[in-house]
Amino acid sequence: MSSHVSEKKTVGLGYSSPYTITAPFDRVWAAMLDKVYHAEKYCPRWVKGVKAEDRSPTHIYREIDIHGELRHEDVFLDKDNGEMRFVDVENDEVRVNKFHKDEKVLEFWLENKKGQRIPWDNLQDEILLLMNSTRDFAINS
Repeated sequence: MSSHVSEKKTVGLGYSSPYTITAPFDRVWAAMLDKVYHAEKYCPRWVKGVKAEDRSPTHIYREIDIHGELRHEDVFLDKDNGEMRFVDVENDEVRVNKFHKDEKVLEFWLENKKGQRIPWDNLQDEILLLMNSTRDFAINS
């Protein structure tokens, strides 16, 4: 008797969208920014609430309830480079969301506060859902 075990792939050192996003950059950026303030719209299965406070035009502090755990983050925005850095206040983790303007793809990865990529055990399927909803918002807004 043979058994087949489905293996879920993790993000590892980074995951790029398997498609290009044809919307103009300003709409992609608007979708990425909306996700900072309203993450529950993009991932309702695991985000239950977000409180965000603008600290400057390029810095947002937020508290986000993910899987029942409250995470405190400093979010740094770099529109020129299409990059958002979600710095976990309590842990040595930085989640990076970047839209590569030339390739027109999203890439998400995890790094430490020294800027070194580190393995991310989040599932690629979950990250793809975030990417899909970001793309859909950008295209349909």
